Amino acid sequence: MPKKSFLSLLSFLIVGTVANCQDLSLWSKDTLDLANTAASAPYLTLEEKKVIQLINLARLNGNAFLKRVAMPYVKENNKDDDDFVEGLYSDLRVTYGLHLLHPHEKLHQSSAHHAHDMGTKGQVGHDSSDGTPFTVRIHRFHKPVHVSENCVYGYADAYSNVMEMLIDEAVPDRTHRHNILGKSFHLVGVSIKPHKMIDFNCVVDFAAE
Repeated sequence: MPKKSFLSLLSFLIVGTVANCQDLSLWSKDTLDLANTAASAPYLTLEEKKVIQLINLARLNGNAFLKRVAMPYVKENNKDDDDFVEGLYSDLRVTYGLHLLHPHEKLHQSSAHHAHDMGTKGQVGHDSSDGTPFTVRIHRFHKPVHVSENCVYGYADAYSNVMEMLIDEAVPDRTHRHNILGKSFHLVGVSIKPHKMIDFNCVVDFAAE
């Protein structure tokens, strides 16, 4: 089993068919453009950009995200209305007007390094395959500020990755959700890469500045 880190816990996700029931047309063009802070980041793929856009949509108006994205996802994918789902609904209802997260190339490099490392080695967890703690790895790419990390396994699309991080099933302190909906971080790096054991892995690195 992977070790706990002091900033984040690993969330194990089951690979399966996921219904893609998102409908971003329910937001205005202005809101979509505002949330799409990674639009001009050439180092990110389209799905990696969408991860940041969806995170920002949740931060801007959690109640709208709840009705337009979260509830349809739970329904279409037959998720149980357990404590994790109900907790997410409660957190989204009180989330409104948070600052936007912006992409950072160095954080992307850190997340890409880890996604490639885990994917090619067939491992899971936050620490590198050589045992390097994730905070040390992130600080090698970015300056030594407060950082955290989310890891998701089994999904290639932005929608599923963001929703699974928000539901944060089996993670008692909901670290992944708090990283997305909290006030601690301003910068983000995203990487989605193949994983030889679990199809895909998505790594999201956060930094305070």
